[in-house]
Amino acid sequence: MPHDDLTADDVLDLVDAHLPAATQGRKKSDAELGFVLYDAFAIRGSYDDYGRGNWGFSIELGGDATVSKVLGRKLTLCGTRDAVKAALEAIDSYVRLRLGSEYLAAYEAASAR
Repeated sequence: MPHDDLTADDVLDLVDAHLPAATQGRKKSDAELGFVLYDAFAIRGSYDDYGRGNWGFSIELGGDATVSKVLGRKLTLCGTRDAVKAALEAIDSYVRLRLGSEYLAAYEAASAR
């Protein structure tokens, strides 16, 4: 699998393009970023340089609890744009399930105003 050199700005561009419900996206450093999804879940991304360098994501659940594997899908070792997109899709699916249809309907109605 070819490897892409993805900067924090590149990853935030992918977040903007593929997750319209993402807000407060910001680059904390060249190796760390964060955003909030559906005004409910904080997502963190970080770059590791253990060899080829990859992006990994975690969802903050409160306190010190985070998850980096959801619904059987790892959110780590994302070295290509396609891998980052797949991780973002998994994050979105997980968060939508956790929030439920009633919250999502209220969120969408508020966003349409």
